[in-house]
Formats: sequence, structure tokens, C-alpha cells
Amino acid sequence: MRAIIVASGHSADDSSWRSWVREGDLIIGADGGAGQALRWGLVPKFVIGDMDSLSERARQALEARGAQFVDHPRAKDQTDLELALSFAREQGARDIILFGVLGGRLDHTLSNLLLLTLPELKEVTVRVVHGPEEILVVRDGETVAVSGRPGDLISLLPWGGDVHGVTTQGLAWALEDDMLRFGFSRGVSNEMVGPEAEVSVRQGQLLLVHGPQPTD
Repeated sequence: MRAIIVASGHSADDSSWRSWVREGDLIIGADGGAGQALRWGLVPKFVIGDMDSLSERARQALEARGAQFVDHPRAKDQTDLELALSFAREQGARDIILFGVLGGRLDHTLSNLLLLTLPELKEVTVRVVHGPEEILVVRDGETVAVSGRPGDLISLLPWGGDVHGVTTQGLAWALEDDMLRFGFSRGVSNEMVGPEAEVSVRQGQLLLVHGPQPTD
């Protein structure tokens, strides 16, 4: 089962969700993200959080459309997005797509990206979608395939420490059982040479960022 989670951060393109959402997806709003989803034309089945950034008008509109609310106290140890991710996992989601998790407050943006590495998500494919860009984590022992176009950019950023045994296929600057050092920029702006690329990791975690070449 696949879940779509909408948070309340900035969206690069309010229509980008249309190419991702499929019939049968579980739609979840993370607090104020539920209002953002509603403005896009998406109706969350569940709304998770302390509701401190969801207007009363939006709540009433969501209730009228059958959304179910899972309320949490404001004094809590997890962000609304972390609660939404845990809830999606509990519902059996094996594939999770996140919208509206970048932009806005810098601390929220950084925290949201770090959530991709939660141990409970190890067996789940989680990706951040921001307009034409997508972000996901490649963990220990994983091989991740990326679909795109020749010339698309792939950046591989060590996440939490040095990453060992990095091997790539379908990229202009190939890596073969290589190491990418944490804090260094070597893995930035590689390029796809065909419609498919693969990245595998033996030890460590990579943040993989995929997007088109920027245009002037």
C-alpha cells in the first residue's frame, strides 16, 4: 500500500502531485498540510498532529469531506510529520511520498530530511517530491533505481558519516565500490546518461537528490 503525506512547507509546484497520486493511495495530512492538500484538490483520509497550524475553517471543510482526525497534544516529542510517517507505517504503507516538506523554517526542513533515515522506515521506500525534484535515502546494502532522462542531475550526499562501497550504473562519472566522505561535495551534480540509473551502498547512508538540469 502507498501513502501520500502532505506537510505544510513550501511547494515548488502545486500541481506536481498529479503525476504521483494514484487511485487507492492513502492520503494523510500532517497538521496544516491537510489544508494545503485541500487547496490542491486532495482530500486527506486522515489528518495527524496537534492542529496548531490548521485553521478552523479548513478543519470544518475537511470534516465535511469525511476526513478523520488523529489529534495529539501540542506538548509532544515528535513533529507532526514524524507522527504522520509512523501512522502511515502502522497502516501498512510500504511506499510513502512526501509533499510540502521543504522550504519555510530551516529547522523544519533539516528535521524533515533527517526523518527519512528513521530505523522504522528501513523496509519502506520514502521519497520527498518538490516540483520536478525527488529526494530519497540509499541505506546499507541497498540498491536504488532511478528513472529519468539523459542529462538529469543525481547528487549523492553522505548522510551521517562516511559512506563505503558506493557503486553506480548509468551515471556519467561512475563509482565502483568507492567511498564518499561525510562533509565533502564530491558526489554533487553527477549526470544520468540514459533513462535509468542505479546506486548501491555497502555501508552507510546516502541522500540521493534527482532532478532535471536547471534552465536559465
